[in-house]
Amino acid sequence: MHYHLIGICGTAMASLAGMLQASGHQVTGSDENVFHP
Repeated sequence: MHYHLIGICGTAMASLAGMLQASGHQVTGSDENVFHP
């Protein structure tokens, strides 16, 4: 299954994304305030 998470840079959403991805799901996300190094 594919999940798109909004606010993915937050602690809770990033953890959820990691758990979903580890379970074999495709995960994408977006966030308003992303720092690109």
